[in-house]
Amino acid sequence: MSAEDRKAAIVRAALPLFARQGYAATTTKEVARASGVSEPLLYKHFPGKEALYLEIQKFSCLDDDPVARCLGELEPSASTLVHLVYYIMRALTLGRPIGSIPWDTRHRLMLNSLLEDGAFARLAYENRLNRFCGRIETCLKKAIAGGHVVKTAVTPANAALFAFHVGVWIAVAHLPPKPAIDYNASDDELLRQSVCFVLRGMGMTDKAIATYFNPRALALFFRE
Repeated sequence: MSAEDRKAAIVRAALPLFARQGYAATTTKEVARASGVSEPLLYKHFPGKEALYLEIQKFSCLDDDPVARCLGELEPSASTLVHLVYYIMRALTLGRPIGSIPWDTRHRLMLNSLLEDGAFARLAYENRLNRFCGRIETCLKKAIAGGHVVKTAVTPANAALFAFHVGVWIAVAHLPPKPAIDYNASDDELLRQSVCFVLRGMGMTDKAIATYFNPRALALFFRE
């Protein structure tokens, strides 16, 4: 195994440990055992736990989803806004697409970061969420100008963040083997309801929702 491949393998093995235990509680001995290497070899690739954690942060913020890149190329509009909201709610409520890091691992990393120094959470926002929320904000402004969204007291920037927060809470409630909250809905129905809730909260009109929010067509677009 090359040095780069070995480093990547160590990062992947360390991810679930940091996600479930947090930075402070995870030891290099545990990481070495999970990686199948000795501690001296671990230190050969990473000077210490902080260096390993920084590499995990970088790895977690890589954008490996071609659908997300495709969404970034769509012209700002009410239709694109619906696609963006559907994408983010689908990712958070259903955990799709899985990508290189499972969504439950990402959520646990985020939660543990918020309980500690917040470094990982801030980095994730700056490198991933900020860009995505910026796209939602631009589409909201376009939709408001086109009469598809009613302007409210909530700024477009915060409306994008609040949408993310709704999805995150649903995801967090489903982290335990037995969900903490029973929404009394199938996965598809929960996705539909959460998207409707977010769009209405953003101020999208009933007419615009009926026009642009077609769950079946969106499922085909995202190849579910």
